Amino acid sequence: MKELSELSKNVHDRLEYIEFMLRFRGWFSRADLTERFKLGEAAATRDIRLYKDYAEDNMTLEPSTKRYILNELSFSPLFDMRAQTALSKLRNSKICEALGLAESDGVLCPPRLTLPDVNVLSNITRAISSGSTLITTYWSIKNGASDKVLIPHALFDNGVHWYMRAFDPKHNEFRSYALTRIENAKVSIKNTDANAAILKDHQWNRIVNLELVPHPNRRNVKYPETVEHDFNMEEGFFSISVRAVVAGYWLHSWSVDCTEDHSLEGYEYQLWLRNHHSLYDVDSRKIAPGLSDYEYSN
Repeated sequence: MKELSELSKNVHDRLEYIEFMLRFRGWFSRADLTERFKLGEAAATRDIRLYKDYAEDNMTLEPSTKRYILNELSFSPLFDMRAQTALSKLRNSKICEALGLAESDGVLCPPRLTLPDVNVLSNITRAISSGSTLITTYWSIKNGASDKVLIPHALFDNGVHWYMRAFDPKHNEFRSYALTRIENAKVSIKNTDANAAILKDHQWNRIVNLELVPHPNRRNVKYPETVEHDFNMEEGFFSISVRAVVAGYWLHSWSVDCTEDHSLEGYEYQLWLRNHHSLYDVDSRKIAPGLSDYEYSN
């Protein structure tokens, strides 16, 4: 019998779907395959038989309903299903419907309040891919609209806005630009120094290790053990490594108190940045909660 990795992608995806429905709904039937993948009944039967060959103890056929029922005591997953992948699947309306979640509006996620123009986005990615300059108009919070010639090299997301990281030759510095504030973006000439410029973006290339702990203020967090459990902490903290460029943005998104004396109050501040010194000389630190003596330059 072939290893799972040796199966064709189509067969692999169908077997993975069988296991997903079995694991997350508790049963599946041949109709799940015929409807989802537009298969004939004979092809669906072959897939079910193949899954049983790999994991016979994972399920039992219930003759009265012709459903295959999850064997909870003997179930052993064939596929490595990470939580992020599972949650992504649950955002799919068709999968929500198959799981019976559609009647309660499925899985609700906060909507994006703003999205970049797709033509602007495609021009930016082409400029990055080809190492070209980008001629654009940018709307700054501080200075309004101005024409710019930029050399972009990366994108990042802070949960509300997508940003472009780019070199500004006029000011001889790297900056982050919100994509929704960019208009009339045009790909210009190829820049022979584009790759070299990326290496000079020290804030992008610098990796910062952030150590997060339950907020010490008991008015914010009455039971720190709950926060430890919530974030799967070990020895009372967890650490995450991020690029210096995004550190402030993400700490803000996570509502992490970044003051040295953990002085921010409020239910939203359930985490505190224990190694405050890690933000030394990090440009984006001015966006981090508690370090807001900041004038937006973009």
